Order: sequence, then C-alpha cells, then structure tokens
Amino acid sequence: MLAIVNSGMNRWHNYYVEGMNWLTQNVGIDGIYLDDVAFDRITMKRIKRVLTKDGHPGIIDLHSANQYNKSDGFNNSANLYMEHFPYINKLWFGEYFDYEKNQPDFFLTEVSGIPFGLMGEMLQDGGNPWRGMVYGMTNRLPWSDGADPRNIWKVWDSFGIKGSEMIGYWSENCPVKTNNDKVLATVYKKNGTALISIASWADADVNVKLNIDWKKLGINPAKATITAPEVTNFQPAKTFTTKDEITVPKGKGWLLIVK
Repeated sequence: MLAIVNSGMNRWHNYYVEGMNWLTQNVGIDGIYLDDVAFDRITMKRIKRVLTKDGHPGIIDLHSANQYNKSDGFNNSANLYMEHFPYINKLWFGEYFDYEKNQPDFFLTEVSGIPFGLMGEMLQDGGNPWRGMVYGMTNRLPWSDGADPRNIWKVWDSFGIKGSEMIGYWSENCPVKTNNDKVLATVYKKNGTALISIASWADADVNVKLNIDWKKLGINPAKATITAPEVTNFQPAKTFTTKDEITVPKGKGWLLIVK
C-alpha cells in the first residue's frame, strides 16, 4: 500500500473524495481515521458530506503528533487543525505529547478538545489515565503495553456514565472541589449519584479533602457513601467518609462514586 501526502488544492483531492464516497456506498464504512491532514477545509467539508450521505454516521477521528517543535514551526495541533474541527468527531493527540510534565491548561486546550466541543483520547505511552479522566479521556485501545483502558470503561458502564452530565473543574458550577488547588476534580452527575474524577498536579503525594456542594450534587450528605471501585492498574478498592482525607499520589488520582 502506498500513501501519498499532498498539500494544497489539486485534482487528486477529487479522487480522494470519490474514494470515500465509494467506500461509504459500497463497503458501508462508519467513518475514517486521519493521521494528520494535508488538505484544506473545503475538502474536509466534501469528505464529511459523502461520509454522511444516506444516513451513514460519517465519523471522523483526527490524530496528530505534537507540532510544537522547530520542524513544525512551534504550532500546537489544535491551532493547526482548528478549521477542520466542525467536521470531525474526536481527537487523538498523540505522539510526543507530554502528559506528565505539564499543567492542566495544557491538557484542556491542547489535548482534550473540550473547548472546541470535541472529545479526545491519549496516545504517547498510554497517557496519564488519572489526569485523562478529568477531561473524559482514556488512551485508545489497543496501543501501549500496560495501558489497557477497558477496566476504566467497565467503571463507566457500571456507573452508567452515558447520559450523565459532565461538570469540569473549570466550571464555576462544579459541585466538588478539593482543598488543594493542585488537585482538580471533575464530576459526572446523574440523579442521586455521581462519579468524581480527581487528579493531581502537585509536586509530591498529598492529602486532600473534598469540598462538596451537596445541594448542587442533589445528594443527602447524611446518607451519602463514597467508594472507590477497584480498577486494575489504576486504583485499589476503598471506602471513604465525607470527612476523610484522601491520599493522592504524585501524578495520579482517584475515581470515586458518591451515592
């Protein structure tokens, strides 16, 4: 198989678009995974049109390596491909992204896709699963050894994350915060229960307490339970009270179910 990278607008893009049309109509593909993009917004619109014709789902995933280097002009991938964002469904950013030596703003703006209405997945070395969950991300399956996200997906399914409301730490309406500004919390809220994702950017292991707005959470604190389900390669099973301090290891975090 030969891959040809074209840049700019030329007639080869007509063949590319028609190839997508043929695959959609004759093979019935659900969508495509793009590893960087060399064509422009007009071509992306044409591709989305043929992929979604006759009710096909037309899912487009975009993967990119970190472009913030001398060779690529010190440009971050979100900025580079923003013109395509209205037509894609998911980001996979990607090789050379550092999920450890960074700050939360980096995750939010350059990796997660959330400010642009997109979801994301992590890649390099499996990402950081604790920090990723604060942004609704796992790594993609399959990729790195020892970075299997299926155990986290099982927690999603057992909790019933589908249909929940994600309220990120960046929102003033987030009903859960910690008493350490280096340990952030995002809430996945449902009626009578919530999944709390906390992750640390502190320089060492820390003990934190949860500051919970029970009214916003819609749960009676007198009857509330806080449990950490066992998740292989992520966390042990544990039960907390509403007043307990929670030990958060450096660069890690917890998934807690409150009900």
